[in-house]
Amino acid sequence: MAEGDSTTAAASADKLRRLSLVGVSHRSVNAALRGRFFDEEPDQAALLEVLRGPDWEEALAIATCERLEFAVIGRAECEPAAQLLQRIARTAEISPVDLAGQSYCHSGTEALRHLFAVAASLDSLVVGEPQILGQMKQCYRASRDAGLSGPLLDGVLQAAFAAAKRVRSETPIGQQTSSMTLVARQVAEDLHGRFDALKLLWLGLGEMGEMLSGDFLAAGIEHLLVMHTSPLRAESVARRLGSNFAPPEMLDHHLAEADIVISDNSAGRFTLNAEQVEAALKRRRRRPILLIDAGVPSDIEPAVAELDGAFVYDLDDLERLAQSEAGGRAAAEAMAWAVVEEELERFCRAQAERSAAPSVTALRQHFEAVRRDVLAQGPGDAEAATRLLINRLLHGPSEALRHTAGSDPAAGEALERSLRRLFDLRASGDEPEEDM
Repeated sequence: MAEGDSTTAAASADKLRRLSLVGVSHRSVNAALRGRFFDEEPDQAALLEVLRGPDWEEALAIATCERLEFAVIGRAECEPAAQLLQRIARTAEISPVDLAGQSYCHSGTEALRHLFAVAASLDSLVVGEPQILGQMKQCYRASRDAGLSGPLLDGVLQAAFAAAKRVRSETPIGQQTSSMTLVARQVAEDLHGRFDALKLLWLGLGEMGEMLSGDFLAAGIEHLLVMHTSPLRAESVARRLGSNFAPPEMLDHHLAEADIVISDNSAGRFTLNAEQVEAALKRRRRRPILLIDAGVPSDIEPAVAELDGAFVYDLDDLERLAQSEAGGRAAAEAMAWAVVEEELERFCRAQAERSAAPSVTALRQHFEAVRRDVLAQGPGDAEAATRLLINRLLHGPSEALRHTAGSDPAAGEALERSLRRLFDLRASGDEPEEDM
């Protein structure tokens, strides 16, 4: 490999060490800040403009309804974490001080591990949900098309996507979430019968809510109404799903018409209370309502479950119904994490081997140059030629080993151990060595 290739490989290894990731998620921030970050549909173009800057070589923005993360390859003289936190705070028009203890920062291998885990849905509010992988791919394409992502982040994201694909195909982590939606559908069918005349009300626009709503639509429900504190976002999602939307002030009216309610606001306060649901049931003449509480923390006041005609299921209820005798979420997550760690190790090993390849190539080229030089001298005796070749090849390493051992004994011992490992040499005394 040429000197330029060697420099490129070394730069790639150095870049990995300079990888930084700073973010906030629905899991990390309190209820007051969730509205600042996650109530509106992410504006990818605006986020990418916020992320532009001269202090990093490559950059990536991951923005969903549950997380906002910036990953960058900082320049050698740059400490990007504080800058990234400032830019994240700027998107919500707050001070970085307000994010104290509510954000996270990873660097190097830990940043890689986080990206792999996010892609595999191991960091989602609902572990195993499938939407995050598609969302990450969209965010990656946006960063790439904007000229922010470069070759290293390209490789990192492709490796993360490959890990996520293995997790989906080799572990039951995705089946658990799919089983939960199937259970929700079975409960609704047991309660209401046919789906085609039922009305579904979705409050919140979280990922689990979208997955449940999409499954109900696929099962035959024709009437879906989307409601959110941000009417513009509700309209955007409703249009994408081919459904209707309504402003939040119409909640009481539409609650009385809904046969199934999915709530996943996760706002830290109850979206539905017992008084509201009781009034809706009276207007329905006690026709039952299935209420699925997908909020984390809960969206539905516990007292609602005591009402006649209100059937409340939270995610734990659905998971308990969905779990097979072969194991549960903990076992599935452990299997998924094992795959992530294996793929992470594979990626890091490949990067390390790539950085070592130029040295191996240079060594081979050096040996070949010495061989040609010896042949050019033209000794007719093969034994003399090979002896000369060996002496030429070993002169430099021998002098370096002797000099290092004399000036720094500890470094000399380490160099000797490396030499024996590289050339698979027996320990000293096992066999007499030829004079170098």
